[in-house]
Amino acid sequence: NLVKSSDDVYTVEFELAGFSKKDVKITVCDEVLTIEAEKSGKKKKTHKVYLKNLVSLNSILSKMSDGLLTITMPKKEAKKTLTIKVD
Repeated sequence: NLVKSSDDVYTVEFELAGFSKKDVKITVCDEVLTIEAEKSGKKKKTHKVYLKNLVSLNSILSKMSDGLLTITMPKKEAKKTLTIKVD
């Protein structure tokens, strides 16, 4: 798997030749993205990506084309400092 980073997203690619999108299950639990591919109970692949609280979990997108699974994860906005005026 290959992780690419741009200004606002992380992109991860997984080679899953021989699998179709219906064979793939993607879950996120405790900041770990897990990709499981299983075909007919015989052939199985599992990949894990540790997110480290860097991505917006509600906006993760995935696409499968020609055996290549691409997952796009928007980066979380950097925490901003808020100044509060005292009256």
